[in-house]
Amino acid sequence: MINMLYGLKDIHTVISNRRKIGGAAEADMIRLTSGESYQNPVFINVDISKGHYVSVCFMDEEGTNIIAHVDQIAVIKGLQHKLICQLNNMHVKQLLLQDTMQYLQKLCDVNAGFVTHTFKQEALKLVRDISIKELKNHNIVLPFPLEEKLIHINKRLFA
Repeated sequence: MINMLYGLKDIHTVISNRRKIGGAAEADMIRLTSGESYQNPVFINVDISKGHYVSVCFMDEEGTNIIAHVDQIAVIKGLQHKLICQLNNMHVKQLLLQDTMQYLQKLCDVNAGFVTHTFKQEALKLVRDISIKELKNHNIVLPFPLEEKLIHINKRLFA
């Protein structure tokens, strides 16, 4: 699931709805007006003051946390919403993977013995975000079986 993003509003939406939609906002490249260029930045935060975007915080491939005023941004190239397993920035991918694995493990512990529809939906959303491969690598066992070869179609009904 890769979706194009078109601006700071979209980045802010992805960040603020991370638990609902999963993934992160990653660009191929960002260049600042000072000439500094960063490959595969993942956006962590967008600051808003009085309805105006003020600054963005992103993490580069080395794990450096960079905060830039929106006026300092010259170009953002290839901005997309990606699932964690699709990120090119390996440093952020590992951080988000760890965080999601911990959350999934706690979710499974809290719901041990009770597989409700809501729990199953949330757990499957997290698994889709990190991939079944990573789930197996970290030896996390879900209290329900996974269908590995299913292709999920959008559940939205069209008129």
